[in-house]
Amino acid sequence: MKFLYCFLFLLFGTFITSSSYAQSTDTSRPLKVAIFVPLYIDDVFSASNNSEPLTTLPKNVLPGLEFYNGVMMAIDSLNAEGTKVEISIYDTKQSKTPLASILKAPGLANVSLIIASITNPGDLKLFADHALSKNIPLISATYPNYVGVSGNPFFVLLNSSLQAHLEGLYKHMQRYYNAQNIVAVTKKGGNAEDYIKNYITVLNKNTRSAPLKIKWITIDEAAMSIKDFRSSLDSTKSNILFVASPSEAFGLKVVQTISNAESYRTTAIGMPTWDNMKELDKPECRNVEIIFSTPFLYYSQNQALSSLVNARYKDKYYSRPSDMVFKGFETTYHFTRLLTKHRSNLINNLSDKDFTLFNQFMLEPVTLKSSNTRPDFLENRKLYFIKKQGGNIKSII
Repeated sequence: MKFLYCFLFLLFGTFITSSSYAQSTDTSRPLKVAIFVPLYIDDVFSASNNSEPLTTLPKNVLPGLEFYNGVMMAIDSLNAEGTKVEISIYDTKQSKTPLASILKAPGLANVSLIIASITNPGDLKLFADHALSKNIPLISATYPNYVGVSGNPFFVLLNSSLQAHLEGLYKHMQRYYNAQNIVAVTKKGGNAEDYIKNYITVLNKNTRSAPLKIKWITIDEAAMSIKDFRSSLDSTKSNILFVASPSEAFGLKVVQTISNAESYRTTAIGMPTWDNMKELDKPECRNVEIIFSTPFLYYSQNQALSSLVNARYKDKYYSRPSDMVFKGFETTYHFTRLLTKHRSNLINNLSDKDFTLFNQFMLEPVTLKSSNTRPDFLENRKLYFIKKQGGNIKSII
């Protein structure tokens, strides 16, 4: 309940002022940063005005709230350092004001940087078009998609796309498992699975190195059993299993099925969706070594700062910070400080390693067609590969 009251107080303050400030004593005009978060403020206040007392928050509020809390922690840090910058926070989920109208707000005039926690393709396109029309760097902090974006070197995809992960996973398998037979398993009747299979097949065909030795099998999720794998796995040696499906339920069932057959020693390589799957740490999966890719690490990078964030968040909000808190904190602090360093030339210095908190961002131009004369967007191509078993991390590459 204390957390709920803190939340309502913070949102009320944001709703009224719409701006937070981190300033030095310098009297020159501050740089302006606009941060967009899906807070659903109207939903919360509508629910709180009902006859029934509001004891819990709507589920759609939590990710944006956690990102917002991270933003506010970053503002506290910027204030402590005397950074001169004006930061305005906008709720992208206002019931009476659509995003297209919010982007026309007078407060967005002369903004030098936009940071957005985007939730859907429609909003993504609106943000990307606005950034391009104004020549303003737009950091898409959470949404791993670039749908509808082209010819836009001001759009920065921080949460790497599926395509980037597939290329990274392919190179990882080439580096560490090129001499072994790899069993790639897909879900029967899945369009996403067909896309992943085709993408990996093209990479394998066009590689300049030795191609992977991949055997593809398709399994009916509903009827899955160890019998589906026995002809492809070898009980006398270690097996490499590439789970080529973004479905968390399917991936979990594959791992559990193999883990139950203790005669097989298996390393399962999965999608980036595995990063948030706590079920993979449970005893039902303990006999399988698990590998997945992620562009964000918070629990092992800069442990001193991570511990400090955890302690301060617990003191203020009575809970542990999620990855969304860390993303809001890191994205706001890192790119705002880069803005104060490079000012109007930020777009050409986004990979500057100064002010790094947790993650090394490797932002590279992506061109979707060879005929395009300029980048379609910038994407974070730095991926970490987590290897763990039984809930314990064995290595990070």
